[in-house]
Amino acid sequence: MRGFVKNILLLAIFIVLFCLSQLAVGIVALKLNGGVVTDFSYMCVYFFSMLVCYLVASFIERQTFGRITPIDNSKRGFNPVTILTGVILLVAISIALTPLAEMLPADSRSFPEGTFTLISIVILAPIFEEMIFRGRLYNIFHHNGSPLTSASLSALAFGIVHLEPIVIIEALIVGVVFSYFYIVRRSIIAPIILHMCNNALAYALLVLSYRDESLLNLFGEGLAPTIAYIVSVLIIILSAVIIIRRLLIERRNERRVVPDEEEIDE
Repeated sequence: MRGFVKNILLLAIFIVLFCLSQLAVGIVALKLNGGVVTDFSYMCVYFFSMLVCYLVASFIERQTFGRITPIDNSKRGFNPVTILTGVILLVAISIALTPLAEMLPADSRSFPEGTFTLISIVILAPIFEEMIFRGRLYNIFHHNGSPLTSASLSALAFGIVHLEPIVIIEALIVGVVFSYFYIVRRSIIAPIILHMCNNALAYALLVLSYRDESLLNLFGEGLAPTIAYIVSVLIIILSAVIIIRRLLIERRNERRVVPDEEEIDE
């Protein structure tokens, strides 16, 4: 219980620092642009804030535990079966969230089409965010909690920083998925690639003028959308069972290791 409370406190500190960094960088950007908010200034605020958050998360880890856990970028994360499985699950999540997305306010953010946006959203953002939320925050939370709790809290932080209601919910869910593949593959590469695929799909919809359309709507009318929705929900339920079960097994394995290490030390 004490570890959980400590993790909640660390989560609150991170969110506050993120908001303060966005506010500070935003004020500077507005002054430099004469008080005008542009797409470029918005992206600059975002990336500077993410940089600050990464430094803050690294500082918290070092101050709390006296060291920084290495971010494993091994080639285990390039497993094609893992990536394909993850992409299918991400598509299913996007389809299943369609009814909720239609009830909530639409994402008000606007991104210009072009190379800068492509590089920022599809390449840089996934690298930045995974290095922070899985590579740093998950490891911080994991010092005080189970893999399931740590994955949930890092996903919660991942969702909150996206600000828009529907994006927060989707980011919260996919954040758990990213954490799962990070844990299973023992590599930050897997969630980075999946995150890139997820953002690439969103960017493709933007470029193809389907910004206000969901993947479910692309199935047209008739029976096809209903079948796609049912299949997506079943995929999510099955995946949720697998993910929760695997994370609980990870926790049991960790508990077995601790006594063994103590016996060796004795």
